Amino acid sequence: MKQFLERILPQSWVDGYKQYQNKHSAASNRKKWELAGKPLPPPHTVKQEAIRSYQKKSGYNVLVETGTYKGDMILAQKSYFNQIYSIELSHALHEKAKKRFHWQPGITLLQGNSGDVISKVLAELKEPAVFWLDGHYSGGITATIEKYSPIIEELQTISGNNSLLHIILIDDARCFVGEHGYPTIEEMKELTKKDFPGYDFSVDEDIIRMMPQKFV
Repeated sequence: MKQFLERILPQSWVDGYKQYQNKHSAASNRKKWELAGKPLPPPHTVKQEAIRSYQKKSGYNVLVETGTYKGDMILAQKSYFNQIYSIELSHALHEKAKKRFHWQPGITLLQGNSGDVISKVLAELKEPAVFWLDGHYSGGITATIEKYSPIIEELQTISGNNSLLHIILIDDARCFVGEHGYPTIEEMKELTKKDFPGYDFSVDEDIIRMMPQKFV
């Protein structure tokens, strides 16, 4: 029924309802999740809270996302950031996101392999950003190339253009087991130490967190 209503109702109505849900269900979602022992993956609202908490802590006004998917993270964050960039590999998902957000200022949608396209975003940035790296293959309607995750290419590009000290959050830490293009968590620690000097590395609630020391 929910999916049927989403298909027939105006997108603005659907988005308004989802924003209401995000705001008013976050606390109950977290409580249920914690009582259940924090099974992975966490509810989407937990991921939304993580991004929002670092935005509040840092005052950064730009969000860069890899993996637009259906655009729900853009919807959840667009009230908190002045500018959002989102990169999607799938042509179909990219086109749907363009229709969903075409009338909204401050949202830039890009199509392509985020390991390559992210360099274009970095070239445009004049201020530090929160990066939400979630551009991996996850089955279903998501797209993939030679390997499931472009995370190494993304991080190498960011580290080479990091004079602004960006905040980096990486979704689905549970997948970092050394397969399908994912490094291991230990390799991620070493990469942080080598390519992001002065950064703190941690993993919490299925999110890898790479932070400039001043925000720890």
